[in-house]
Amino acid sequence: KLSVSDPGPRKPPFSLNFGMFKKKKAKDSPRPSLTPPQRQSIEARRSQAGPAQQNRAKTTTILYTTDEEVRDALMEFAVFIIFLILTSLVTLSVRHSYMFYFNDTMKKLFTTREMVIAPSVTVSFEKLITVPDWWDYLIYNFLITLHGDMTFIDKEEPPDNSTSTEEEQNEQKPEQDAPPEPAAPPAAPPAAPPEPAAPPGRAARELQNKSDHFHFHDPNTPSHHLTGRVFLYENLLLGPPRIRQIRVRRESCYVNDAFIRYFNTCYAAYSAAAEQRTGKYKGSKYMTMNELDSTPIWTVLGFYRTGGYVVDLSYDKDENMNTITRLKDTHWLDRGSRLSLVEFSLFNENTDIFQSVKFIAEIPPTGGVIPQTHMQTVKQYSFFTDLSMLMTVIYIFWYIMIVYYTINEITEMCKSGCKNYISSIVNVLDCIILLMCYLALLYNVWHTFKVHNVLDKAGSQMTYQSLDVLCFWNIIYVDMMAILAFLVWIKIFKFISFNKTLVQFTTTLKRCSKDLAGFSLMFGIVFLAYAQLGLLLFGTKHPDFRNFITSILTMIRMILGDFQYNLIEQANRVLGPIYFLTYILLVFFILLNMFLAIIMETYNSVKSEITQGRSHLGSYIYKKLTGFFYLLTHCGRKRRHQPPIPPRDEPPEDQDPDDPDQVEPHEVRRKMSPAEAKYFQEIPPGENHDLTRLNNRVGLLEEILEQLITNMDDILKRVDKSRPKGKK
Repeated sequence: KLSVSDPGPRKPPFSLNFGMFKKKKAKDSPRPSLTPPQRQSIEARRSQAGPAQQNRAKTTTILYTTDEEVRDALMEFAVFIIFLILTSLVTLSVRHSYMFYFNDTMKKLFTTREMVIAPSVTVSFEKLITVPDWWDYLIYNFLITLHGDMTFIDKEEPPDNSTSTEEEQNEQKPEQDAPPEPAAPPAAPPAAPPEPAAPPGRAARELQNKSDHFHFHDPNTPSHHLTGRVFLYENLLLGPPRIRQIRVRRESCYVNDAFIRYFNTCYAAYSAAAEQRTGKYKGSKYMTMNELDSTPIWTVLGFYRTGGYVVDLSYDKDENMNTITRLKDTHWLDRGSRLSLVEFSLFNENTDIFQSVKFIAEIPPTGGVIPQTHMQTVKQYSFFTDLSMLMTVIYIFWYIMIVYYTINEITEMCKSGCKNYISSIVNVLDCIILLMCYLALLYNVWHTFKVHNVLDKAGSQMTYQSLDVLCFWNIIYVDMMAILAFLVWIKIFKFISFNKTLVQFTTTLKRCSKDLAGFSLMFGIVFLAYAQLGLLLFGTKHPDFRNFITSILTMIRMILGDFQYNLIEQANRVLGPIYFLTYILLVFFILLNMFLAIIMETYNSVKSEITQGRSHLGSYIYKKLTGFFYLLTHCGRKRRHQPPIPPRDEPPEDQDPDDPDQVEPHEVRRKMSPAEAKYFQEIPPGENHDLTRLNNRVGLLEEILEQLITNMDDILKRVDKSRPKGKK
């Protein structure tokens, strides 16, 4: 039978489990010549010398069968818990708690909020349908929202007053803070400064601090260059926004002869071969993706790996209004346009967060507009530039532990060999974790230099500052750190062999993996067949079947009970109900229950085999705790260990000590199986002595053979690992 303490391939030695098959030792050293204390001392020395002499490879589970194994396992588990805590803190630091609110605020301002342009006429980004709606959004919603929440500096103020001396500010403070005189109430309103004068003063000081941070004190740059660059009083606009579009070539598709009189040309769907890349288009210059310092755009309909025709805006609202109106009047977006977007970048000084915002209007070949929003946030600081001393200490200790685990893995690989090392799943998992940790270090080095480059450009250039490359690699970095945290948490299953329920879980998954793999093939065939059938039947009318990937996800949702039957019936009133009923009957009631039946059958067999094994974890911890409390209660004095005196049971008066049938057999082991206990128990009077002994021996042999068959795979693996490399 299986044991809780040894569920994995690491089993007790072959000689311990099957000792009765061993060859008998020489007669010159008979076992009866040793007294019980001598045998105990010899076994203790063997148990202590065993782990040191054997060069055992790292296993998938931790055993708790002896005190030495418990002590080593607890030490390894304590070190791993420290590494787990440090990893969790490091991975959580890649995201700021205010990133969600930053993105949510921008989304509500620019996409959700509706602007009234006429009685009962509103403009909202989420409700765009046509290209004229896109132009109306840019004029009546985007520009008003962007410039309406901008902070402006007083133009009448001299250029050097905002950055010169602090004496004038100190002289003006009493005048602003002084209470009005009660004698002249009529003259107070005209003499007092306008109502928005206080915020510009505060904004000017904030802009001065931000300019110091971005090195804006360039003698060739005018002092009013920060006008309109602070959005919502807290966010600095990194360069003015820009508009660009991606087009396809004229006559990029074939027009049927019957429709030439109506359409003299044709514009195909976007592809790299059909894209238009001429020098200029209606005054706007074509720029490549490298020139724009941008990354590919992944939208609903396609993947745009290109730059496009660019029109730069400015910080002035009227100038931007004239630019967008001119583009609208000249029909800058026509039948050949496939994508139009407006983009800008922000930096929040309070939280040190960069944000890249893109509002996309994708124009399909069928006409209309598909609005989409891409918002990405990035932290300014990395491992090397973090201002928190606590996080810096955490980063240092985290990489110290990474170096420690790296040395352990290299030592393990040298001992067991590269081939045997890679054959273990735990070793592969450890290598993946260490690789991700070192990749995180490389990214933070690159992130430090990239952010420094962005800040230098923002301080010296007055054009749009693209954060696309920084955001792209940051997304990959955050995804990698998320996988790293998941793998480190999964690794804790290595230390759960002391619990019976957890061992049943892992053993069940291991036993039924082959059956589930074979069943999944049949399940996948039926699943994909229904997905394609739904795509062909309802793809033009049902939004959940618009493409093949969405159809597969819809099949998964239907298993969980999330479906819209009304839309299925409306899409096809004849085949829709038949499709739904057959899918529910075949997949939900039959295949899914067969899937669960495989798992339940394996679980029942594992549950009947696993016994509460020889786990010394509880007794070891109890012994250490009692020793610790003894030191506390006895002022640090150690407990004296006295050798236990074995009890001597006197035989009864009517028992003959020379009669071997009446002498009770000595207990060979404390924990014996039922067959072993039956073999060594006393034979009741009246039964055939030889026949009973023979039956007990046969039962013991059957139990040993059953254990041998059950653990044959693990025994063969241990024999292969212990075999020298040169011999086959």
